Amino acid sequence: MSVKPILFHDIDGVLFGDYEGAFQLRPGVNTWLEWAFEQFEVIWLTSWDQEKVKAFLTVTYNANLISHFRYAEWTNYANKTVWIAEAVKLLGEQEVFWIDDEAVPVEGVQAIRVHPKGEHELIAVQAQLDQLLALYHES
Repeated sequence: MSVKPILFHDIDGVLFGDYEGAFQLRPGVNTWLEWAFEQFEVIWLTSWDQEKVKAFLTVTYNANLISHFRYAEWTNYANKTVWIAEAVKLLGEQEVFWIDDEAVPVEGVQAIRVHPKGEHELIAVQAQLDQLLALYHES
């Protein structure tokens, strides 16, 4: 069995969109999470603390369906970008993706900036990731 690529996953601006000045859960979050957990080793890279992420997943998705929970402890770094640059060095040849409303290019990472507005943004991000995964599987 091949190793799944890693997906560093933010919450605010990704699973929650900005609708009329307030963060609200985007449509299709359950479908998105099911797809993401099938395709990737998801590592939560968010300002939410670990227990809040677990509670969110339990309420929204059913955390029992997740084989294991991974959370990035990045708050001792200047920002997520610095943390990811360090993490990628430790991951070797594993394919790494990052979705965030503030994602910026990082060497060795396919960074996808998620627009915080728009009800269909998860569909657009999934299409981008599907294209990148197809290239990944070809190589």
